[in-house]
Order: sequence, then C-alpha cells, then structure tokens
Amino acid sequence: MSDYSLQQENELEALASIYGDDFTDVRAEDPWKVRRPPEVFLKLRPKGLGTRFVSVDLQVRCPDTYPDVPPELELKNAKGLSHDKLEELKAELGTLARARCGEVRSAQPEPVLVQLLGKSD
Repeated sequence: MSDYSLQQENELEALASIYGDDFTDVRAEDPWKVRRPPEVFLKLRPKGLGTRFVSVDLQVRCPDTYPDVPPELELKNAKGLSHDKLEELKAELGTLARARCGEVRSAQPEPVLVQLLGKSD
C-alpha cells in the first residue's frame, strides 16, 4: 500500500468515526473490489436538537495523489437551501480544499459549513 493509499484510508476511518450514519463509502457498492481512491458521501446538516429542514450531501472524490492534490467536491440533494446559499457553500468548500492541499484533512468539511447550514434552517 502506498503512502497516499495509507493516508487516504486513515482519513476515511476518521470521517466514518466522525459522521457515523451520515458517512457512505461509495467504493463499498462497487461490484468489482478493485482498489481505487476514496469516493464518499457525507450528509451535512446543522448541529443541534430537533428536526432540521436544511441538509446537503457532499460528494468527495479523491484523486490518486490526494492529499497533495485537492479532492473534487460536489454538493448534491440540497434541501432547504437557496441557490445563493448553495453557491456560497460551494465557494467555501473550494477555498477550504485548496487551502488544505497537502494536508490529510482537506476532505473534511469545516464546522463553519455546518454553521452556515444552521443559519439557513
């Protein structure tokens, strides 16, 4: 296993631990169990108690050389978010991914994104 693969798998373990049921490793659904870089979905929603009406799925696709190259990030299945708020979240994600290039945690969304979702709820 290469250094990149080891770093990627360690980060996936951390994300799975942090997000629990809100974490999905898309590779687990592959019929062919061929090694490939991580691709995951994270369900993002505001923190706190009660029913929330705002959520968005973050699809993270890591290139072979992640974390030296930032992951591809895409927001999907947005609920309760205006187009402007969704664009703001996309811009913030892109900025964070580029700023953290070279760090293993560049695929982890910052708590500020969850806070932005909370302001929309």
